[in-house]
Amino acid sequence: MSIDERLANTDFPLPTIRQVNNAKHHSSISLGLGELKDFPVDGQIIDAIQKSLLTDGANYTANAGLPALRTAIASKHQKVDGYTYSAENILITVGVQNALYAVIKTLAKLGAKRILIPEIYFGIYWKIPQDFGLQVITYPLIENFGIDLIALSNLLLPDDLVIINSPANPTGRVFTVQEQQELAAVLKSKLTQGYLISDEIYSQLIYEGEPAISFSAFFDRTLVLDGISKSSAAAGLRVGWIVTRNQKLAQAVTSNNATVISCPPTINQYAAIPVVQGLTKVTIEKYNAVLRQNRDVAINLLDKNHIPYIKPTGSFYLFPKISQLLNQSVKQFCLETASQPDGVVVIPGEAFGAPNYIRISLASLQIEEGMDRLIRCLKIK
Repeated sequence: MSIDERLANTDFPLPTIRQVNNAKHHSSISLGLGELKDFPVDGQIIDAIQKSLLTDGANYTANAGLPALRTAIASKHQKVDGYTYSAENILITVGVQNALYAVIKTLAKLGAKRILIPEIYFGIYWKIPQDFGLQVITYPLIENFGIDLIALSNLLLPDDLVIINSPANPTGRVFTVQEQQELAAVLKSKLTQGYLISDEIYSQLIYEGEPAISFSAFFDRTLVLDGISKSSAAAGLRVGWIVTRNQKLAQAVTSNNATVISCPPTINQYAAIPVVQGLTKVTIEKYNAVLRQNRDVAINLLDKNHIPYIKPTGSFYLFPKISQLLNQSVKQFCLETASQPDGVVVIPGEAFGAPNYIRISLASLQIEEGMDRLIRCLKIK
């Protein structure tokens, strides 16, 4: 069969999240946002972009990224876990999605065969490893969206890759220190040749409970993926990074990623420096205050209507179960409610391997009206 014949006979569907967002009626309220789109960007980020244009902001950086940003990340991470990092331990990427792509590509080339991901997961955790021929295995979660450590331990082989995500998309679950210590104990015993990939892109969005601590503080063989997209209302700048204690691995990932992106956009990297240095902390605290308020509005309405959920404490998502209220699939419900006049956009749990749930984004300044519309739609069904 020729390329043209294969092209004509192959479907290339959009991700479920995009399908639902694309179905949105102009009068619908979006509670499907995966970004702080309604929130103002800190002025220091804007200033950094403008100042960079007067120096070298329009020039290439090194393949691994801007030295000043990498050094700032190394300094910040050293304070987290006590390890002595340098710029050579850090790789700047075009968002966390590119970070995961580069890590999986490299580890697959180095011989990785399997990757374990949570049974409720962000879609790229499944798709990217499959693109590189890895076997993808889901590990079970317990009722409150924590990890079933016994089940994970039974699944693990010494050279596996494992992905964790805290604060989590889509559940809003944040690991406690004790949970991280218990997970680290399992990994130290079983994962002696592989790597733990910790997606920490929501790490600054904690509006209740303990602050997030990078998993690198608990397990040496951790690759940390982070960035400014979520916490800084700057998703479009696409600045992410990888932190690893293994400088040789950082070099390998840099080499593999350079063939894809050459280097990250320079201006955007300058924008990330004040975030990494903690200069935007007050603004992020304001974001968290709004997200917590929105969370409380949303769960109050869920409580009144007896819709089950697990209370989130980080990221900006709520993940209630609604299949029991419907006479159709959750995905079809979401497509219909998004497309109708004065509707609401929520994301079907199918996008995350959990078809009985929906993801509600708390990153909306219309949360109350959006939730009212959602409840009305559910009652009609």
